[in-house]
Amino acid sequence: MSEPVLRVDGLKKYFWERDSLIDRLMGNDPVAVRAVDGLSFEVRTGETLGLVGESGCGKSTTGETVMGLQEPTEGRVEFDGRNVFDLDGEALREFHREAQIVFQDPFSSLDPRKTIGASIRQPLDVHEVGTPAERDSRVRDLLERVGLSGAQYDRYPHEFSGGQRQRVCIARALALEPEFVVLDEPTSALDVSVQAQILNLLSELQAELDLTYLLISHDLSVIRHICDRVAVMYLGEIVEVSETTALFESPRHPYTKALLESVPRASLDEQDRTVETLSGDVPSPRDPPSGCRFRTRCPSVIPPDTVDLPQDRYREVMDVRGLLERRDLSVAKVWSHAGYESPPNDPDDAAVDAFVAAATERLLGHALPDEYQRPVDDAFASVARGDWDTDGLRDSFESVCESTNPELGSEAHPSACHLER
Repeated sequence: MSEPVLRVDGLKKYFWERDSLIDRLMGNDPVAVRAVDGLSFEVRTGETLGLVGESGCGKSTTGETVMGLQEPTEGRVEFDGRNVFDLDGEALREFHREAQIVFQDPFSSLDPRKTIGASIRQPLDVHEVGTPAERDSRVRDLLERVGLSGAQYDRYPHEFSGGQRQRVCIARALALEPEFVVLDEPTSALDVSVQAQILNLLSELQAELDLTYLLISHDLSVIRHICDRVAVMYLGEIVEVSETTALFESPRHPYTKALLESVPRASLDEQDRTVETLSGDVPSPRDPPSGCRFRTRCPSVIPPDTVDLPQDRYREVMDVRGLLERRDLSVAKVWSHAGYESPPNDPDDAAVDAFVAAATERLLGHALPDEYQRPVDDAFASVARGDWDTDGLRDSFESVCESTNPELGSEAHPSACHLER
């Protein structure tokens, strides 16, 4: 096993809302958008580590922060043993020579007023590499190496297709002969036929130049094609890390399984298979769920030992409890369903019982077994009286998945899931 060229430890990147001078004068508390929230991983010399997850999970922010393009909120990134965030002066210039990034959109990452030759030559000029003639020669060599022509040196970006522009961006990233390259969705803006060409080019360049890649992508087919290891990311956290083959053949985390299940199959043998999509929306990084962040969409939430309910019924109770704790229940609609034109100011026992029956019908469909229905009824009755006391419901149904955030661990194939403990 090779030594890591990049080591990330406890990396956090928060973006702050309601943090302006006016907000502070008005006494508004700032709100943190937790784009990256405690990542730890390493990239070994010569390998390609894939960082995969849904859009909005924090992948690109991770890549930009690792490169020092974003100011970290907390954590440490070591490149060849040096903390990237402590570098300045000549040491920072040296890091920028050894580590480069290829951005997602080749249409916006090139200056339309510059020729492609000037764009590729710019890092050579900044770092004063060789003579002007040697720089021009190197740019033409790089164009040839990425599958273009040195004769295209003086052309402008608008004269190239998307795949050709991405080749220009790759050539620019390689101009200073870096050791490490972040590839941020390098094929997502390209046609499928062009994607394969770019991926093959990246593989060839890695073998030829001894490069190390951090490949960021939401496309599992891209990850499988080029990566040696994969880190799966969900809502700012890494939930599973594995060798690529093991991940695709034996995924451990429910989120990873759901991602793989969503990949279209080409085999006719699976034309009748049922794809179980994830339920619910992705939570906001402004207010991520407690405990395991995937629990609000997980098909296998662990109930307490005292609860013996099917998963779908247990999830219904969890959803009801969340609704009441957030006070998102429309009380007026429940009272209307119970036969009251408007909520009574001081409901008697009969009115409360009617409210409880209406809430059970609207939110659960039908009652649970008695021992489980009682705390639900007590919570509904509390809402009917305006108290919104859900402590009994939490005490009866709280899952380890919501009370404790599972740790990723350090074994060969770690998974941040309580089911794996």
